[in-house]
Amino acid sequence: MLFVNDVTIRAGGRTLFDQVSFRLNEGQRVALAGRNGQGKSTLFRALTGSVGVDGGKIELDKGRRVGYLPQEIEAQGDERTAVEVVLEALGEVKELEAEVERLIELMCERPDDQQVIERYGRAQARFEELGGYDADARARTIMDGLGFSQARMDTKVAELSGGWLMRVHLARLLLERPDLLLLDEPTNHLDIEAREWLLEFLKGFEGAVLLTSHDRFFLDALVGRILELEMGRVEVYHGNYTHFETEKPARRARLEAMHERQQKEIKAHEEFIAKNRAHPATSKMAQSRQKQLDKIVPIVLPPQPPKDLRLRFADSGKSGHVVFRLEGVAKRYGELEVFADANLELVAGTRLAVTGVNGAGKTTLLKLLAGKEEPSEGALSLGHNVQLQYFSQYTDDIDEDDARTVLQWIEEAAPDEPPVPLRTLLGSFLFSGDDVFKPVRVLSGGERARLKIARMLLRPGNVLVMDEPTNHLDLHSQGVLLEALQRFGGTVIFVSHDRVFVRELATAVLHIADGRVGFYPCDYEQFRWKQSQEA
Repeated sequence: MLFVNDVTIRAGGRTLFDQVSFRLNEGQRVALAGRNGQGKSTLFRALTGSVGVDGGKIELDKGRRVGYLPQEIEAQGDERTAVEVVLEALGEVKELEAEVERLIELMCERPDDQQVIERYGRAQARFEELGGYDADARARTIMDGLGFSQARMDTKVAELSGGWLMRVHLARLLLERPDLLLLDEPTNHLDIEAREWLLEFLKGFEGAVLLTSHDRFFLDALVGRILELEMGRVEVYHGNYTHFETEKPARRARLEAMHERQQKEIKAHEEFIAKNRAHPATSKMAQSRQKQLDKIVPIVLPPQPPKDLRLRFADSGKSGHVVFRLEGVAKRYGELEVFADANLELVAGTRLAVTGVNGAGKTTLLKLLAGKEEPSEGALSLGHNVQLQYFSQYTDDIDEDDARTVLQWIEEAAPDEPPVPLRTLLGSFLFSGDDVFKPVRVLSGGERARLKIARMLLRPGNVLVMDEPTNHLDLHSQGVLLEALQRFGGTVIFVSHDRVFVRELATAVLHIADGRVGFYPCDYEQFRWKQSQEA
C-alpha cells in the first residue's frame, strides 16, 4: 500500500534520514519508535507530502486515502460546532444529501420528468450506501467513545481547549475511515477510558495504521511491528513494543560481537600487509590482502543507549500517620456540582491513583488537596508535618517573560549538593545538548511540564500531588519517573492516563464518577475487577 524507497531528508544541515526504506501493507498496525529528535514527526509530514524529500521516493497505491493526526492542532476561531466539524469527514454524504433535497424539489415541479426521477434514484441509492441516514449517529457514537458529552459535541470549536480540539480531529478521521491512518501521539489527551475505546476501534479498523505513542499498554495491545528510527536509519522489529525492548539489546549484543570479529579481521589484514608489502616475495600476497580489506564494509555501531538513572525524590522527613482527612467535602462552581460528600482518611506511604473520565473532577480534587482551592462544603485537613509538593498539568505558573535559561532555572531550585549532575537530570527529561540554554519563556507546554518534574526531584517533600505527570514524557523518561516514585518513601497522589504507569505505581485508587468519590484500598487491576463486578 505505502512504499518508502531510499528516502533521504535533510534539515538545517543535518541528515534526518539517510536512504530509508520500508513498506506498509493493508491492515498492518505499525508503531514508530525512537528517542525524541530522531524525526518521527518529520517522517509523518513527509508521508503526507507536507515535507519534501531530498532523495528517494514515497509512493502510495493509486486511489488510496491517507488520514493524518499531528501532535499539535492549531486553535481556530471556528463558529461551527464540534459535531459539525466531525461530519465534514463525510463530504460526499453531505453533497448527496443536498442533491437529494434539490431533486425532490425538481420532482415536485416536474413529476413526469423521467430523467430527474432516475437521477434521484441513483443519488438516493448512493446516499443510503454511504450510510447517510445514520451519519450523525455514527459521528456522535465515535465522539462519545472519545469522551465527548452531548453538550460538548454541540459546543463551538472556537471554545474548545487544545486537547478537545485534537479529539475533534481524531473523531473526524475515524469517521472518514481512510485506507491509511497516520497518528502522531493520538493518546496524549485521552483518559484511560477513551484510550481503551480507541484501542478497540483501531483493532477493528479495516485500513492500515502507523502511529507513535508513549502508552506502552496501548502499543503492546495494538501493534505487530515496530519501525525504530535511529541515526537516520530504520530498523524493523516484528512483534509488539515489549518484544522490541527485549530484542533491541539482543541485536546490539550480536552486532557488537560481529563488530569485534570484524575489527580483529581488519587488524590481521593490516598487520599482514604492513609486514609483507615491502618484500618482493610476498608483495603480491599483500596486494591480495589489501583488496580483501578494501571490500570489507565497516560495521557501524549505533550510540550506546542512555544509562538508566536511579533518581530519587528529596525527602523532608516523615509526616504523621494520616496525611489527609476529608469529611463531607463538596466542590461546586456556581450551579455546577463537581462532586459531593467525599470522605477519606489517607495514611502515609499510600500511592493513590485518582481515576475517572475527563471532566469528572480529578484535577479539582488534586487542587483541593494541594491547597490551591477551598472546598465548597465539608472539612479538609492536613496531617502532622506534611511537606507537600504539587505538580500541575498546566504550565501557567511559569512567567512568560522569564529570561532565565533551562539550566539556570533548575540551578536555582537545586541544593548545594544535588543528588545527580543537573545536566544529567535534565537529559533524563529530554533536555540535551543546547536545549539547556533555551530561555524558559520560549518552551512549549510539554517542555515546561518536563522541567517542572525535574525540579520536583530536587525539592524536599514527603507528600507529592501530581496531575498527569506522564503526559509529555517519552517511555524512557516515564520509566525514570516511575522508578523514582516507587522508591520514594512518602505519599504520592497522582492522576495518569497511562495504564502501565498506574498499574505499576498505585497501591490504592480513588475513583470519581457521577459526582461521587469512592475509595478502593487495592491496586489498579483489583480495582478494575471490583468495578466490573459492581457493573
